Amino acid sequence: MKSLLCGILISALALFLCACGPDHPSQRAGTQTTQEAPPPASHTVFAPYVNDVNKAKQVQNTVNAQKQALDRAIQAQTGASRSPAPPAQTPY
Repeated sequence: MKSLLCGILISALALFLCACGPDHPSQRAGTQTTQEAPPPASHTVFAPYVNDVNKAKQVQNTVNAQKQALDRAIQAQTGASRSPAPPAQTPY
């Protein structure tokens, strides 16, 4: 019984030590290979979503630029300063 338990323990220890070794067989021989670059975003399952987010950001940038141009035009025509409008008075 003791020898069986000792054999199981040694086998488990050997498996544990083998599992801690290098991941790639070429690394065991001492030669390291360069890691491959991850695939471009167009080849992943998230590519349509990433493209949608990028398109939405471009649209938002366009809208922001148009808003700034409109704000400048309004400010130039009215001569208004950038001070905020006074708060509205509510009757009690």
